[in-house]
Amino acid sequence: MLRLLTVAWNSDDWTFDALEAHYKTLVRYINFKDCGMVLGYGCGTPGMTRRSRYPQEAYELGRNV
Repeated sequence: MLRLLTVAWNSDDWTFDALEAHYKTLVRYINFKDCGMVLGYGCGTPGMTRRSRYPQEAYELGRNV
């Protein structure tokens, strides 16, 4: 079982395209179960991340596994 949690300063919709594709390839290659992703767009500092919805999404992802 794999989960992907990541953040980036950039908030453009293409920001995580390559990372997301690589993650999905790894999941398929090693035959693991994809348990979800939290892609934190626009989280360039810890403060920006704390004020976003992503910490709650990460908590929910972990809680539901």
